[in-house]
Amino acid sequence: MTRPTTADLLTLPGAGDASGTHLVTKIHASKLNDDYSVMEGVMKPRSLLAPHTHEHEDQVVVVLSGELVFQVGGEDGERFTAPAGSYVLKPRGHEHTFWNATEQDARYIELSGKAGFQGFVDESTEHGSFKASRRSDEQFGIVWSYHRIPKLMIENKLTSISGLDMPWDELAGKSPAELIAIVRDKLRAAG
Repeated sequence: MTRPTTADLLTLPGAGDASGTHLVTKIHASKLNDDYSVMEGVMKPRSLLAPHTHEHEDQVVVVLSGELVFQVGGEDGERFTAPAGSYVLKPRGHEHTFWNATEQDARYIELSGKAGFQGFVDESTEHGSFKASRRSDEQFGIVWSYHRIPKLMIENKLTSISGLDMPWDELAGKSPAELIAIVRDKLRAAG
């Protein structure tokens, strides 16, 4: 066994691999025998992470700053606010979504079991998040519930969808219904 170096063991503040999502990979699953990955995310004010379900991996979010609102278990699932310092379990097989309902950025750590989510993030980096999400069910066991986005955005006064490779500046001022129509068109084109 090769002795690890400091470069193998230490990820300094601000370091990591940017991705095709809003996440930065701090420790790639490949460095941990594909057991889990460690990523850091920033949720911009009034942004939503699209609802989805992981078939293969459990996840934990550690809220570092700000606060995030979570819904775990689908449309009628548990909804709660997680302030800085909170740990949130997102079990496999249970749809989850979260959003930043405030006017400040929220920073968090995402711990994902197994390498499936890491694969999705890597695919998003290589081909864009839309293309990766179109194949995420068969490739990574991640099923997106895009049909829920307009209602969540309207009910919670959200203005953007986090982690999608979209030209948000050009879309400023669009209604949630207009945004979801644009998202659907982009998904069809990427298909």
